[in-house]
Amino acid sequence: MNGMQSKVKIIYFSLRDSKASQIELSRRKFISLSFSAFAIVLLLVSAFLAFSTNFYQDLEISSLAKLNKHLNAQLVGLNNELIQIETRVNDLEREDDELRIIADLPKIDSDTRDVGVGGFTYVNDEMAMDSKDLMQQILGYQQVLDKMERRIRLAQISREQVRNKFGENARVLKHTPSIRPIIDGRIRDKFGMRIHPILDKIRNHPGVDIAAERGTEIFASAAGVVEKVVTKYTLNRGYGKQVIINHGMGLRTRYGHLSKILVTKGEKVHRWQPIGLVGDTGLATGPHLHYEVIKEGKKQDPLRYMLDMD
Repeated sequence: MNGMQSKVKIIYFSLRDSKASQIELSRRKFISLSFSAFAIVLLLVSAFLAFSTNFYQDLEISSLAKLNKHLNAQLVGLNNELIQIETRVNDLEREDDELRIIADLPKIDSDTRDVGVGGFTYVNDEMAMDSKDLMQQILGYQQVLDKMERRIRLAQISREQVRNKFGENARVLKHTPSIRPIIDGRIRDKFGMRIHPILDKIRNHPGVDIAAERGTEIFASAAGVVEKVVTKYTLNRGYGKQVIINHGMGLRTRYGHLSKILVTKGEKVHRWQPIGLVGDTGLATGPHLHYEVIKEGKKQDPLRYMLDMD
């Protein structure tokens, strides 16, 4: 700086030859140039920031749009899968209805089946969805899945009921008299009122008499437990040697006039198991089996329990 006028001397060096050069500027001009340079730099920085902000905003919007389209496509796929699952559940419920009919169980009504299940909303993958619509769609699918889960759980419970009923029915069939206790035996006297062949009086006959050769095997007509075995008897009185089998469910069968007993009291027996041999013990005119079916203490017609008859 020199005299009354303040000057600014700027010395700079060349990078090629290292020669020094200088520029003298008045203080006012230096300040003016400095402010101009600062304004230019500030303008450039502002422009860069504005451009960068718009660029990243556009990039973010583009990225969100792609994500929205991707999520929308996934919702379309999920919607189609849910429709297929509902079709399978409907098939399962129809099959369950048929099984309940076979098992003699009451049909589950449609209101109980539906449990408030709504339909599906089709999603157009070409249509953009905002976040609110997207959340509502996801919430709707969650509700559908929850209700579908309840329908499947109900079907599982129903299938277990059917399985138990089939098991119960199988047990009932297993323990229900259903065969002729003697193979090829001839039914001589039927159930009901008749003239007694020995007493010559009209008496009710509480069973059927099946004629067969002495010593012919007699089979249990159903599974059960031997409740009573009679080996001691009075000549020309009653049913002589006899076996009573308790089949459960209030059902019993009596096998009388046996010549030999092949089971013991308390023994479990199955259908077609030999339990004795034909004889004429007790009050009988000849070798035959006196066979009774008793339900809840009342004598039944045994012919109704012989399903193997022609």
